[in-house]
Amino acid sequence: MTCDNVIKANIIKGHLNNEGIEAFTTNENFSNLMPHYNRILNSGVQIMILDTDYDKASEILKLNVKEEQVCPNCQSKNIKFSLGKNKFRKIFVIIFSLLTTTPFNNLKSVYKCKDCQTEF
Repeated sequence: MTCDNVIKANIIKGHLNNEGIEAFTTNENFSNLMPHYNRILNSGVQIMILDTDYDKASEILKLNVKEEQVCPNCQSKNIKFSLGKNKFRKIFVIIFSLLTTTPFNNLKSVYKCKDCQTEF
């Protein structure tokens, strides 16, 4: 599992250790020193466990349960994943970053309701 920050990773690691699953974290220093590279090429703080403990850990953390998104405004389940209001600006930043080989920071994606157009 990969987390965006060290605090969240250590909370999850502690939870797994309390349940009897030996876990350790990697990539903490790089994630702290270069936070703009998080979410690029799956970088971030990684939580490592044994293959034999995977089923138990995924049950504890409920990794296989996909939460169905619901619009907070109209309670619709007709939801799509979007870049948000500044879509063209974000696409320009991504293209510029790729051309200049610089990180493009954390561009957050949002969910958008197809019925009432609410972003959340």
